[in-house]
Amino acid sequence: MTGKQWLDRPVLPYLLLAVSPVLTLPIGTVILLSLPDCGVDEPWWELRYFEIALLPALAELFPFLWLASRKPTVRKAAIVAGLIGSARYAVPQVSTLIYSVFSGGQVSNQTCSVSSFFVAAALIPLILGLWLVSALAVAVILLRAARRAPVSTGTRNDT
Repeated sequence: MTGKQWLDRPVLPYLLLAVSPVLTLPIGTVILLSLPDCGVDEPWWELRYFEIALLPALAELFPFLWLASRKPTVRKAAIVAGLIGSARYAVPQVSTLIYSVFSGGQVSNQTCSVSSFFVAAALIPLILGLWLVSALAVAVILLRAARRAPVSTGTRNDT
């Protein structure tokens, strides 16, 4: 099997979607811990700095790369996985923006509008929930695809 044929598997966009949290969570955490915070008794961040910590989640959009495939099944998988990844990227971004706008910011510094309480109590559970829901959706999609796939008899004609 050549490298090109290996890349034309419809399961790969879903696989990439499944493993991306393994990379994005630790990298985002390291970035967040290195950002300047403006909290007095607990960490608070300016929205513009906090958004930097969310940038590794752009990896959620990588399944769209399979749109370049010549196989319709791979392109369909790229669209579905890419849309799931888009939601996993956009929902935390929008939630953070909404919280930042309506939180009023820190009392002593209004530009510090993202609190560690929001991150721990709302954003992290939201991100984990999105990952769980998307993992279940991908599992259902892959199980349905496996049921529809023809069964191989192991003969040369099956290739």
